[in-house]
Amino acid sequence: MTVASALLIAAVVVAVRLVPSLRWKAVVYSLPLPMSLALLASGAPVDARHLIGVVLLVLFFVAASLLHHRAGLHILLADAGAIIAYLLVAWPLTALGGLPFLPVLAAVCALWAVAALRRQPPAPPAPLVPPVPPAPLVPPAPPAPPAPPAPPAPAPAEPPRRPSPAQVAIVVGAALLISQLAGVLQAFVVTFPYSGVLVVIETRRALPAFTHQFARASLALVAFLATFHLATPLGTAWSLTAAWAAHLTITAVLLSTGGGPGRRTDPAPGDVTPGSGRGR
Repeated sequence: MTVASALLIAAVVVAVRLVPSLRWKAVVYSLPLPMSLALLASGAPVDARHLIGVVLLVLFFVAASLLHHRAGLHILLADAGAIIAYLLVAWPLTALGGLPFLPVLAAVCALWAVAALRRQPPAPPAPLVPPVPPAPLVPPAPPAPPAPPAPPAPAPAEPPRRPSPAQVAIVVGAALLISQLAGVLQAFVVTFPYSGVLVVIETRRALPAFTHQFARASLALVAFLATFHLATPLGTAWSLTAAWAAHLTITAVLLSTGGGPGRRTDPAPGDVTPGSGRGR
């Protein structure tokens, strides 16, 4: 990985940090910027293993979320455990280069649909309203006491914190170090969570909710890879352009059919950045 690639990964992490909405954090992270660079650098065609890599990328966040929020591990240990899990699963799968593309694409889309349906909360049943008996004749009620004064308006939400130059330098350095881990992954280099390792730390307080939002947004990554594969005869430039168009279209559809507004993920006072010896 070049310094330019590391800077791009760092830019994704910084953008995730600055965006206040949780849904938009997932959208920013799902932009296939590092993926596009990896495809251009490797020069290898997109095959079924790349689609499986998107599933592994979602499972990376699931593992980090479970290790941190369920098992109670420190966020750095949870992050490292999720990376190890990704490597252990992806490494044996590098030999599956002969899998048929379209059946794997159908299986991945079906898996996404099942997960999306299972995540959707059921609608509450309508309550049974008993018949209202006629009101008895009563004397007029005394005048109501004056209403208490309204509580003061809440203070405006704190804007997202801007990273310092030192934090940006740490992010770039970490991206360069992380890139050395993926040299043996072949096709799974494209979906390796370069910036995801750092996004896990940035979204640690709302990691389960971010994982849900990213799992939903991952359909756009599947569309990106499928379009790139199908448009390969047109050349790299045209296939990459078509892939980006498919990604942005699916992202727009998902945003227009999504739930309520995203949540903020500003760190709590007791949840500080790594290296301070406090928090997770």
